[in-house]
Amino acid sequence: IMSSGATPEGLGIANLKVEQDGQANEFRYRMLLTQGGQRKQDFKGKVQIHARIAHLGAVSTLAFPEATSGESAGAVEFRFYQKVDGRFRIPEGAILKGYEVRVIALPGGQVKLSRSVNLQ
Repeated sequence: IMSSGATPEGLGIANLKVEQDGQANEFRYRMLLTQGGQRKQDFKGKVQIHARIAHLGAVSTLAFPEATSGESAGAVEFRFYQKVDGRFRIPEGAILKGYEVRVIALPGGQVKLSRSVNLQ
């Protein structure tokens, strides 16, 4: 029996924090990825942060790590749990309105888990 809210693989996000880091437009993110269930194999994939920002009167979404960062950016591989942390920067003067964390399986690129947080 699966607990409610669990994905079939039992992936979870715990201790999710996004905090301002240094400059007003620089942020640090931290989380603990967990894998429950039978854990027959390692989970391979990557973590993406989709930041929703308000800038110059428009709301848009930026993805981090950026596509130009290469395949290994944000990569995770773990059996039980893995700490993930990183930083991102939004344009100067922009306001972080919220963010979505996506855990993506590789190969394939399927979103296995997403968690959205609204800040304002």
